[in-house]
Amino acid sequence: MSDAPPKGPPSNRPDDRRNRTGRPGHPLRRASDFGKILIVDDNHDAVEILNMMLKAQSFRTVLAYGGRQALELVRQEPIDLILLDVSMPEMDGLTLCRELQADERTRAIPVILVTARDDHQTRVAGMRLGVSEFLSKPFSKIELIERVRGQLIARALARQMDETIEKPPPDEPS
Repeated sequence: MSDAPPKGPPSNRPDDRRNRTGRPGHPLRRASDFGKILIVDDNHDAVEILNMMLKAQSFRTVLAYGGRQALELVRQEPIDLILLDVSMPEMDGLTLCRELQADERTRAIPVILVTARDDHQTRVAGMRLGVSEFLSKPFSKIELIERVRGQLIARALARQMDETIEKPPPDEPS
């Protein structure tokens, strides 16, 4: 048997700590492992652009064209992250955040406000309502992807911690 290192790229080596994300020790392997992202904006073109950017990275998305529709969706199916516009008719993004915070089932869903309103008041109001991140329009695709990935990783790790805490301790031998 040879002591030469295995051939092929590092990601194909069985002993390599890197997984398909290219990050050592990363808890998730594929973008599709991250869960669902809800994109909410009354502007159909904005929704489609965000959807295309995320789908190109293999993220799973769900689309909503207003706050009320988004609220119905988060109550019907598990959502792991919300990309949310602030300025929408009927129910704006901040009102939707207030509704999400009021419901224990949706309170922990991270929200990234994607908005052209990059003023101090909007940011403070968003922070008070539990918004995780702000992304000002126009934004770069790289910044969008990295912010999304970061929030989804944090969500997955929080779930793992919750599951660990909720597990009863093993029975001690008598």
